[in-house]
Amino acid sequence: MTARTAAQEWTTGPELVLNAAEGALQILITENGRQRCFEEWHEPNRATELLAPALEQMCAALEMKPASFRRIACVSGPGAFTGIRLVLATAAALRRAGHAQLAGLDYLQALATSAVMRRGLLYPAPVMVITHARRNLVHYRPFCSYGPQIPAQPLGPVRLIPPAEALRLMGEQPCHVCGSGLARNGRLFEPEATGRGPAGAPDAVVMPELVDPDAGALALLARHGDYFPRDIEPAYVRSCDATENLPELAARQGMDGESAVRELEGLLSRAPESRE
Repeated sequence: MTARTAAQEWTTGPELVLNAAEGALQILITENGRQRCFEEWHEPNRATELLAPALEQMCAALEMKPASFRRIACVSGPGAFTGIRLVLATAAALRRAGHAQLAGLDYLQALATSAVMRRGLLYPAPVMVITHARRNLVHYRPFCSYGPQIPAQPLGPVRLIPPAEALRLMGEQPCHVCGSGLARNGRLFEPEATGRGPAGAPDAVVMPELVDPDAGALALLARHGDYFPRDIEPAYVRSCDATENLPELAARQGMDGESAVRELEGLLSRAPESRE
């Protein structure tokens, strides 16, 4: 067999990328680094009922079975708890049904890479991602561009900070900024004038329209992902609202708040019954 024939016969097989970390449900199927099918649903309250049927229809259109994916990449956070759990549970089920290996993708890195690809940013252009976490808090992470062919690389960990602190960090150097945190805190991040950044960060290039990762950025991150034959752990960053409010919620049901917290801690720390 010649080298050319071997190269022609080699294939990655079908690969799946899932994201529901914020408002959009994104389903991407690739093979050999090329996009075969992409769907994006902006129905945040219906992602649970949409994901499985949409994936089944996409696979049927491509004449393949969901269990035939060799690699599955899932955005594991930070973002919405329900959306993250949905895609991770779906990936775990598909792994058990077939022979796929799984990789977790960073949501903020997907947005930063989208900004790099949209603007053709070269090394070492700084990119900051700011996404909504909860009232008066945002997820913040700085990145460095290495060009549109390489995922943007993080310059530090994800931080949970007030929007005003994010604005201060934006003002330290010229940078591109994207993410849902810009629109959710519009008055703070609104540019002072055309071609200028917001007050306090006049040299920042804000991209409030970039709130969902592009398909090309998701495919690029998935191609560079670290895949293993085990389930993906979520990257929540902040605690769940229901967990923080558990004592009050338990009291409304006639239960002792402290007992409810202890019971939850026991359930979360209990060893799983299966290692699959």
